Amino acid sequence: MAVTYRLDGDVAVLTLDRPDRYNAISQQLCDELVAGLGRAADEARAAVITGAGKAFCSGADLSDLMGEYEAGGPDLGPVIDRRFNPIVEALVDVEVPTIAAVNGVAAGAGMGIALACDLRVMADESFFLPAFIGLALVPDTGSTWFLPRHLGLSRAIEFTFTNRRLGAAEAAELGLAHRVVPAGRVVAEAVEWASELANGHPPAYAATRRLLHQASASDLTAALAAERFAQAELGAAPAHLEGMKAFLEKRPADFRSVT
Repeated sequence: MAVTYRLDGDVAVLTLDRPDRYNAISQQLCDELVAGLGRAADEARAAVITGAGKAFCSGADLSDLMGEYEAGGPDLGPVIDRRFNPIVEALVDVEVPTIAAVNGVAAGAGMGIALACDLRVMADESFFLPAFIGLALVPDTGSTWFLPRHLGLSRAIEFTFTNRRLGAAEAAELGLAHRVVPAGRVVAEAVEWASELANGHPPAYAATRRLLHQASASDLTAALAAERFAQAELGAAPAHLEGMKAFLEKRPADFRSVT
């Protein structure tokens, strides 16, 4: 097993579980994480992703590609297609909110996984590291899309070009991290937050994520049309009626009763 899965109430906790490799991304880890997110969509109302041991995720596991390097170098395009992009696509499509509990280093593709989650809780000693420029590569796993949107273009260029560590405190200041807690609290904090989100309506979270992602890369007219379509779809669902009744009756909405 490269990823462990457990339910904590309404929250699925997925742990990257290759501590001896600092949770580097193998094909098995990719496949199990994607499958785990699919399972979370069926069984849970929110998901937390974290790492076992000292690291969140150290990025790609290049050890299984060394034979190809010795033979003249691997074709990294298919590797990205098989091993990294499926994780990002699963994270942006899953119909539950996701929180990265960054317990240690999140480097390279591991940083991309954290950035693809909806929210990030970081241990006070954890950090992000781009890593790619030191390997004469470009950021992948969605990092070129997410970093400019979180940091702005100028800071994204500085961060990736200098290949420096970005600690939890600075990450929070710049908007990459939403909460910073002591190392021993990071998973518990993420699960507690996810449990609060679990009281919401999962399809509304998924649609909101999709619209916000689309709007950052589209013009206003397209954003208005996408909002209209999603609103019409959600407005016809029982969850919206429950939300309206709860608002008028001045009580918390019980979305679990209609989803």
